[in-house]
Amino acid sequence: PYSPDNVPYQPKKYFRISTKGVHEGDFTFIYGFPGRTQEYIHSEGVRYIEETGDPHKIALRTKRLDIMSRHQAESQKVRIQYSSKHAGVANAWKKWQGEVKGIRKMKTVQTKKEYEKGFSKWAVGTEYEGLTDRIAQIYGQLEPYTFATDYYGETIRAVEAAAFASSIAKLYKEADDSLSFDSRKASDLSESFFKDYHLPIDKEIFAAMIQEFDRNMPEAFKPEFHSRMMQKYGNAKAWADDLFAATMFTDQAAVEALSVAKDQESVGADRDKVMNDPAVVFFNEYYNWYSKDIRPETARLNQELQLAYRDYMRGQMEYAEAINGHKALEAFYPDANLTLRVAYGHIKGYSPADGVYYTPSSTIKGIMEKDNPEIFDYNIPQRLRDIYAVKDYGQWADATGEVPVCFIATNHTTGGNSGSPVINADGDLIGLNFDRVWEGTMSDIVFDPDICRNISLDVRYVLFIIDKVADADHLLEE
Repeated sequence: PYSPDNVPYQPKKYFRISTKGVHEGDFTFIYGFPGRTQEYIHSEGVRYIEETGDPHKIALRTKRLDIMSRHQAESQKVRIQYSSKHAGVANAWKKWQGEVKGIRKMKTVQTKKEYEKGFSKWAVGTEYEGLTDRIAQIYGQLEPYTFATDYYGETIRAVEAAAFASSIAKLYKEADDSLSFDSRKASDLSESFFKDYHLPIDKEIFAAMIQEFDRNMPEAFKPEFHSRMMQKYGNAKAWADDLFAATMFTDQAAVEALSVAKDQESVGADRDKVMNDPAVVFFNEYYNWYSKDIRPETARLNQELQLAYRDYMRGQMEYAEAINGHKALEAFYPDANLTLRVAYGHIKGYSPADGVYYTPSSTIKGIMEKDNPEIFDYNIPQRLRDIYAVKDYGQWADATGEVPVCFIATNHTTGGNSGSPVINADGDLIGLNFDRVWEGTMSDIVFDPDICRNISLDVRYVLFIIDKVADADHLLEE
């Protein structure tokens, strides 16, 4: 309800917004709380990412995306239901492809091996002697567990019905007694899940992912449950046919029935039914395998690795100082580790390939060039088409007469920097960081100043959308 006390928030500090525009060579400053980078990782860690980890994850996600795309093309409803899911799966999929390409192009594994050779020679007679070999040995022990972790996340966890079934089963586990089952939460989970669920997609993904799990997981690492079920059914498709026909978690009415008020005996019967449902059993069996056989050993080896890296990081700094003097230490900026991180650079274009150059800024003209009503992601709102047709840009046009949209710069950003403010040399807000160029996604591991660029939304486009497209002058005034 309206209240005179309901007034806009008045912060003590805020950014001035600059609408002067950006130009190549301008200073940019970004801060935020990004995820993780691994600039000082050992060559064996990079080799796994390049040769094993990323290629397998790319292949698995390609299969999932192909299944989604095929069904989306057949139904407008399914296209809408899976639009966000498809984008979510594709996000890391694209990043990994760019990462592998960049690592290979820069010969990162070979370069790190040469560096480690020099480090080991220098380390003889010091506390760091044999350290790179010890790290390589730990990676050798860790690799099959990392591979199993990757496959668990990309295959078992990709089955929507199983994840949903687990969330309902968890409510029963958390209940102190039968009548304390949170039926309201179960109903909310059900409504949210089935709103964007298409059984044929999930069933096909189940069969494809289990088949890949069976094909690529080493026999010694396969859970007994998996081997038993594959022997029983002969193939993943037959297993999928049986599981999806038997589970209640693809039937909204059956799940909603759990939320109906009942006596204690009925709730207890529901609990037994849920816990014995094939989708819950499927999820629990693989989860138990992962939590008992994979995760503890992974944690133990990663702890060893982390301790070794403490020594290795200190050793790398001493090695740099010994070779190049104290000045060399200035290059040892810290990895991102989920804490506050600042990055600075300059607005600059780049050349990803011979004969190709990308300018540092883009405009609304580029958006309209991609306009295609036949493709969901490129179906531009009619309001924007109308504005573009008459060039009704108001005060937001730049010197070329177009509205600026994005700009790229040399800041070292990573996952989690989306939404980070971009500040100019005067401390004014000029944009919002949201991505990296595809050819530069290897920057988590190796930063190439010639090709690594962060992508930011120009604040003038934000203001243009608020003013002209959303017709929300009140927000600008506020």
